[in-house]
Amino acid sequence: MSNAAPDTTDFATLAQARAAWDAGDHDAALRVFAAAVTERPGNLRALLETARALGARFHTGPAAHLLDKALEVAGDDPRLRTVVAASWTHLFREDRAIGLLESISPRPAAARAELAALYERTHRLDAALAQIDACLTDAPDAPELLLARGRLLRRMGEGAMAKRDLGRVLDMARAPLVLAEAWTELCFVHDRDGESAAAVAAIEKAHALMRAQPGVGRLLARAAANNRAITTLSQSFRRKNLDGWRATEPAPVPGAARIGHLIGFPRSGTTLLEQRLDAHPEIVASPERVAFLRDALPAMCRAGGGPLTLAALDAVPPAVLARERHLYLMRLQSALGAPIAGRLHLDKNPNHTGVVPGLMRLFPRGRIVVALRDPRDVVTSCVLRSFRLSEFSAMLLDWQTAAELYAVEMGAWLRYRAELDPACWVETRYEDGIDDPEAQMRRVLAAFDLPWDDAVLDYRARIQHKVVNSPTQTEVRLPAYRTAMGRWRAYEPWLRPYLPILDPFIDAFGYR
Repeated sequence: MSNAAPDTTDFATLAQARAAWDAGDHDAALRVFAAAVTERPGNLRALLETARALGARFHTGPAAHLLDKALEVAGDDPRLRTVVAASWTHLFREDRAIGLLESISPRPAAARAELAALYERTHRLDAALAQIDACLTDAPDAPELLLARGRLLRRMGEGAMAKRDLGRVLDMARAPLVLAEAWTELCFVHDRDGESAAAVAAIEKAHALMRAQPGVGRLLARAAANNRAITTLSQSFRRKNLDGWRATEPAPVPGAARIGHLIGFPRSGTTLLEQRLDAHPEIVASPERVAFLRDALPAMCRAGGGPLTLAALDAVPPAVLARERHLYLMRLQSALGAPIAGRLHLDKNPNHTGVVPGLMRLFPRGRIVVALRDPRDVVTSCVLRSFRLSEFSAMLLDWQTAAELYAVEMGAWLRYRAELDPACWVETRYEDGIDDPEAQMRRVLAAFDLPWDDAVLDYRARIQHKVVNSPTQTEVRLPAYRTAMGRWRAYEPWLRPYLPILDPFIDAFGYR
């Protein structure tokens, strides 16, 4: 191996690819990224950026090949090997990233911090804390490291110690997003301690910082447009649309004849339900991937001649449907790293609730399971945390807009429910799943025409060190608990003004 330093310089073709990617022209960007790698096959920057772009588009095989090449180019340099390791997470291959980071010796601080984040995602909290403590030895006043330790201590039940570290973050940090996360973590600690007013005060500080971020106004404007489109779509959808789509359905995709969708609203128990179902040997779940919303649905709308409307969905040509069905399954299999192989594929994503007709247009014989929970608990739980900013999550930064968003999404579901073939959907309530999980899981499996399997009740053993792609990754690993039921009562003074928005759903879903 050469002792020469690896080529990490930027160059014109790579910059052109990056610009196309940032502009949203991803197909063109991938072509230029490929040209950049051909032009400079030993350039580490080109290999890494191209691999990450391919991974983001679910081209996992070619991306993995480039990362293997990048590791050869990086040689024994611990800093460069750390960057290569981090890139594996863009391919949904956290195990590869962890293995590479663990092999680095001596391990620089950046590698320790990256490894700590991955240990945390796989619920190895003691190991994550050890890596953070090692980093803090060299940088005892780094706000990001103190935030990471405070979050870990909070997840480990060490509330007093977590408050100490989070207080130091608030004293020292200047970055708004770091401060927002620290306030959110303090909210969790106060909530666990039964300090409702302090929890609300902390989350309001976090949300104020989030609302001040550039572009939030644009996100809220887009959210309003999305909500209008979903309302119009749900008001126009009729059973005859589904009957017509079934009559003209493309031939089944080999190897994946059964398709399921797990929807609801964030914080309704979708992650718990997904993990239980994914333990069934005849089910494979994909958690909150973007293959449908980012790729398949826009492609169908473009082919149908317009934005998301029932008319556009009706007009999608059969050839486009067949192509998008194939690409959808190919992308998800790529992310899973294993073939679906005839099992039922369960696409879990609460953000799909408003666009059920799009799901049914792509797979008209798919089955839907809807996770329900007391709307008051749902809205309370959504407000008492911070999500990565999007047009959806921007509406969760306030009690009123969170309730309004719930009404849009679940109001759409009620309209879809009235029109859909009753054989293609089933609702299950979070509370019933806590009280009698076997009965609820039997109902859901029967709706999917699947036999009972005891594995769905022993799901926790399976996910102990598995990556869970959800903000509830901590809670879902714990034994089922009832403390989240009726949680809204502790926050009734703040929720009360918006209860009239939720009242129709409290009645419709049986929570009166």
